[in-house]
Amino acid sequence: MKKIFLPILSFILMLFACKTETNTIAKEPFKWGVATCAYQVEGNYQADGKGESKWDFLTNKVQITKMITGQQMTGNVSINMYDRTQYLKDIQLMKELGVNSYRMSLDWSRIIPDGVGAPNEAALKHYDVLIDDLLAAGIEPFVTIYHFDYPNVLMQKGGWGNPEMVNWYVNYATLVLKRYGNKVKHFITFNEPYIEFFLVENMLTAPHDKPLSKEFYMSQMQKAHRELMANAQITKVYHDLKLKGEIGIVLNLNPGAPWDASKPADVEAAKFQEVLINDLFLDPLFKGNYPKMALDSLAKYNPSFKPSAEDMAFIAAQKPDFLGFNFYAPAIVKGEDTPMSLKWLDNNPDSMKSNVGPVRPEYLYKLLMKLKTEYGNPKMYITENGTGYPSEDVKVNGKINDPMRADYIKKHVEMALKAKSEGANLNGYMVWSGWDNFEWVAGYTKRLGLIYVDFQSQERTPKQSFYEYQKIIQAHKGL
Repeated sequence: MKKIFLPILSFILMLFACKTETNTIAKEPFKWGVATCAYQVEGNYQADGKGESKWDFLTNKVQITKMITGQQMTGNVSINMYDRTQYLKDIQLMKELGVNSYRMSLDWSRIIPDGVGAPNEAALKHYDVLIDDLLAAGIEPFVTIYHFDYPNVLMQKGGWGNPEMVNWYVNYATLVLKRYGNKVKHFITFNEPYIEFFLVENMLTAPHDKPLSKEFYMSQMQKAHRELMANAQITKVYHDLKLKGEIGIVLNLNPGAPWDASKPADVEAAKFQEVLINDLFLDPLFKGNYPKMALDSLAKYNPSFKPSAEDMAFIAAQKPDFLGFNFYAPAIVKGEDTPMSLKWLDNNPDSMKSNVGPVRPEYLYKLLMKLKTEYGNPKMYITENGTGYPSEDVKVNGKINDPMRADYIKKHVEMALKAKSEGANLNGYMVWSGWDNFEWVAGYTKRLGLIYVDFQSQERTPKQSFYEYQKIIQAHKGL
């Protein structure tokens, strides 16, 4: 009897151990965080042997912000977060806020100033120390390897218009993975390819004396495809290195929405707009092909774009471990708008207009449920969500009251958690941004931070929304 009983007891204990281990994995804490990007916050644009980057060039020499705001503004100083004395204070603010994650990015032009060739050890050491400081504070870094910016020397060689860019990126990203992969558990390959190519590249390079043509708009597809190929290559490298973490990509996702839901033309335009912003990237990543509606338009307006079956199979074979996505607003369109344009950026029926478009939290819920039902419910993080209203970001008696931003965050968190409760595989939520910073072509004219920054003195002042987000985090500690 004893001989029979002991194996049975061992088997029961083994099952219990397996169950306990499974439960432990399942209870990985929900990630509450804030997000930044190196160029937008670091400043110190020539420190430690940094090379000139694309955005150094665009802001200092092209004076790109002048085209949009009428003023030349740069990220040369920004909010000084490359300086350790400053960022340690900012880490303390994150601890006070209660976040357990921080999305940051690395600057390729610091790490390899010439784009290829010898790495810059001073920059590598800087990021080593920053990562260690975050981990010591109990904050998990989500490290974006590439967030729009790269060495200007490579831009002058054509950037993503040059087939070699894939190899240049993989060389840089492999260095990053080998250097930091044993302590960073969450890597992001790219940020928002749609915004980089179909918005910014079109804005920068399209003829300004006439409307953006459909042909020019769709000409960006080859660059976007190269970025997806680079994403697949470095995802494979990550897994071949057998690093104990995860690697994913971040997309901007803007669900299409009709200006007038009673008008069939508006409804159809919204469907097409969603395909060209969202499905154009989701489908190859999770289904292994580009959507037919997009391919039909490409055949007409960019017939030279013909991705090979081998390319598509390779992209499909290297699915991201997680999908990060940035959600701010839906893309509201009218029937007369061509989806092969940027008209949706101007469509905002709200009487009180935010800095990021129409406020529709319900579309975040719809988006998460679409990802659940149509894309296999991948592991997901909301890697950016936030807003700003010019009338609110004013310091009065040492305080910044921003109830509309606080309400925006509260309602979007509610919709995100509603989708999670209904089965969406959502694992984190991050506000853009922790701090007011350099907002690309808008420079310093738009403030999107939870923390007010005096750009002259570098003084930080938490806003009302900081404390409201703090309460949300505290209320969901066990999530």
